[in-house]
Amino acid sequence: MSNKSAYPPLAEKMLPKPPHWSKALGVGVVVMGLAIGTGELILWPHLIVKYGLGLLWLALLGIIAQYFINQEVARHAVATGEGFFTSSARVIKHSAVFWFFSAIVLYIWPGWASAIGTTLTELFGFGTHLGWSWATLALVLVLTFSGKIAYNMLEKSLKIIVPTFFVLLVVISFFNLDAETLRQAFMGVVNFGYIPSDVDINVLLGAVVFAGAGGMLNLCISLWYRDKQVGMGAYVERITNPITGKEVTVSPTGYAVKVNEENLKLWKGWMKFVRIDQGLIFLLLGFITLLLLSVNAYAVLTPLGLVPEGLDIAVVQAHIFGNYWGEFGYKLFLAMAGLMLFSVMWTVIDALTRMVSDILYTNCQTGPFSKALKPLKNISLHRLYYISISTIVIFGAILLPFKQPLTLLTISAVLGGLTMAIYTPFLIYLNNIKLPKPLRPSMFTNVMMALISMFFIYFAVRVIINQFF
Repeated sequence: MSNKSAYPPLAEKMLPKPPHWSKALGVGVVVMGLAIGTGELILWPHLIVKYGLGLLWLALLGIIAQYFINQEVARHAVATGEGFFTSSARVIKHSAVFWFFSAIVLYIWPGWASAIGTTLTELFGFGTHLGWSWATLALVLVLTFSGKIAYNMLEKSLKIIVPTFFVLLVVISFFNLDAETLRQAFMGVVNFGYIPSDVDINVLLGAVVFAGAGGMLNLCISLWYRDKQVGMGAYVERITNPITGKEVTVSPTGYAVKVNEENLKLWKGWMKFVRIDQGLIFLLLGFITLLLLSVNAYAVLTPLGLVPEGLDIAVVQAHIFGNYWGEFGYKLFLAMAGLMLFSVMWTVIDALTRMVSDILYTNCQTGPFSKALKPLKNISLHRLYYISISTIVIFGAILLPFKQPLTLLTISAVLGGLTMAIYTPFLIYLNNIKLPKPLRPSMFTNVMMALISMFFIYFAVRVIINQFF
């Protein structure tokens, strides 16, 4: 069987009508939930406290880069209703195997669960780090299984969690930051080109990668938009709870937009939908959150000469806020950190589950691996998802006692950066060759994506050289 015939061709359909732009907000909230609990809470505050506010320009570039990546992943999802991993395998059939194992290697580690265990132990003053970590992992399963549609439960919960910790962060900043500190922060945002000579390139790459979702998590946007039934995803169906919801057959592959005048008008509406979702929530509020967390850490820790490592940076800040504002400040900061970490933990687990179950489901139904995966053919995507998320949570619980949060997060970030060096140029190819001309990105978007690709390839080469030569 030739590579081109490995997956069935996309059948043409009319593009569904986009809803009002006010309905767009959703996946951007999910991706922001990913972003704020990793680089924003741990890696960027650590870097800014250690090397100064002059590095904030890299945080801005990192989150702008990921806005364009998110937009381009969403473009292909809106145009086809397919996950990135299936579209990728249409071009390079064995890429499905690469993405499957890469996702597991990147995101099986329970670094965020470990971090939230430390935070909650401090917040409540009783229990153990492992006990709280295991409890929050169990809560992920409780919340997941309580909803009829997996994506809806995730989005609705994060629409409560994300605004709550954003308000808490603004309250903390009001008490803690003065005009001069904010002025210095602004100068750091426009301090383009500054990189300290003694900075750890791996940690810096990790922070740039985690100035948004980072790594393969950006690719999962295609699966979230499909389950939100955006664009051609409306024809594919979505994951429902096999216990509390009604199972429907999910198409293993997507559909193609029939190019005509009516569909092209609708296409502009869908891309406006994506840009509002990713631009307003992920890019704007995401950067404000990153900035405020980093500047708060700088304002509190630098005068004391403290540069805590790992999650200690959050705990130490909480104690200092306690010294200034009493028990209220101490608990407020820890509550905010706990909400952030829970949002990212749940979303990473959901993302890994979606990537694994999507690749397995598509390739057991069709394509070059359907014979090898034949034993899974009669298992629905719904059951694969809920079996996978249970397995991932249990495996994470087993791994918890072995590693520290910063080690796990840094490893994940560096490996994530390497995958970004691979998929960003591939995304340019996919959207400029495989999509009809009217649906392809603009010249400006292509130039930005080319620069982003070169950036991640450069850092990937630097990391490899540092590690092996």
